[in-house]
Amino acid sequence: MILITMGALAACAPVPRDYYKPFYEDGEVVSTGCGGSGPSNTIRIPLVSGLNVELKTFSSKRIRPESIHIFYLYSKVSAPQDISFQLADEYVIVKDNNSVNSWKLPINYLSTNKNNYLGQSDSIIEREFNGFSDEEINRIEASDRKSGYIQVPALSEIVGKTYFYEVGSGRKRYFNTGMSFSIQTSEITSELENFSIIYPEIIINGVKVNLGEIRFKRVRYIGIDPLNC
Repeated sequence: MILITMGALAACAPVPRDYYKPFYEDGEVVSTGCGGSGPSNTIRIPLVSGLNVELKTFSSKRIRPESIHIFYLYSKVSAPQDISFQLADEYVIVKDNNSVNSWKLPINYLSTNKNNYLGQSDSIIEREFNGFSDEEINRIEASDRKSGYIQVPALSEIVGKTYFYEVGSGRKRYFNTGMSFSIQTSEITSELENFSIIYPEIIINGVKVNLGEIRFKRVRYIGIDPLNC
């Protein structure tokens, strides 16, 4: 009986959840869940020179009136080998489509690799380790040195790098890299139902590209997710 129960738990079950579904005319909506499962909560936007922008947002639920509401945004920008780019502004604007409210949210830093960074080494931002033990800090710093992970100012110039890995039978799978950034704020004090993200313009090989507005709408997802993924 225990084995049957464990087997059932390792299978699949319907999981209801709210999420923000993105809408953008030239974008591809994808899921970033385990094995491609879960809600389609990420927009992937192809731009000139093979550059791609990915964006997703998340909002925590207010369980009690005194609970802090958190709005979260994550974006990744990748480009082919030697394609340079940088953001034209160091902030993102969130516009509530059901009211006149809007918020200008700062991008504090970009996460990237030292091989993708075209700036000076003295501009690299030192990581903060609030609440970590000395042992944990040493482990993270050692991992950063090995991987090349760095944090740099939001307006830094980044260059794309293309890598590959073996997928069997002598085949290779190529992927592009660049940078990412995330924003977490309690400034937006209520759960948004319908809103737009005004993304910073991106300067790609010297040419400025405007993405316009990327719209998100809160929807309910009830799907089958692997429990032990």
